[in-house]
Amino acid sequence: MKVGDLIEYTVVGGQEKALGIVLKDLGYNIQYASEAVSVHWIDTGLRSTERKNSLPDGYEVISEGR
Repeated sequence: MKVGDLIEYTVVGGQEKALGIVLKDLGYNIQYASEAVSVHWIDTGLRSTERKNSLPDGYEVISEGR
């Protein structure tokens, strides 16, 4: 994932989906022990920190930033 990417998260076991946009490359995150990014979730208005190089189950990049 990189800044500007639009990502989609499908709730495990459900049909509900959420859209988010990658806002910032956070570099190395000690809590995750890997590179991380800040994501703004459009549906809820919340921000979260996600691993940069390995998307968990249910996540998909649907549009790449330029």
